[in-house]
Amino acid sequence: MDKETCVNKAFEIIGYGGDAKGRAYEALELAENGDFEGAHREMEDVAETMVKAHNIQTEFIVKAAQGEEIPMDILFVHSQDHLMCGIEAEALIAHLITANERIARLEERIAALEGARGSDAA
Repeated sequence: MDKETCVNKAFEIIGYGGDAKGRAYEALELAENGDFEGAHREMEDVAETMVKAHNIQTEFIVKAAQGEEIPMDILFVHSQDHLMCGIEAEALIAHLITANERIARLEERIAALEGARGSDAA
């Protein structure tokens, strides 16, 4: 793979990884505000974006496994950092959204129980 192609593909990974990470945090904010449907839609987009980044990484890996020389530089390393941060953000934030959903359900149950208890006291 020539240097220019490698640089262009590294920038693509950086863009996809950064976009996915940012959108994952937007999804978390939606969940924290109770918009779980919006959060899940956003996370679906995050997953699609991460697949694009991962496909480019896989292309590098396949070419390297076939013996093709892959130019390594700080930009390529930086792209891998962005990819990994995006992967981690996606995984962690998916769990945080689930936790927020559970908390919301528990809060609803507590409010219902408190309401029932309050009406018994009257």
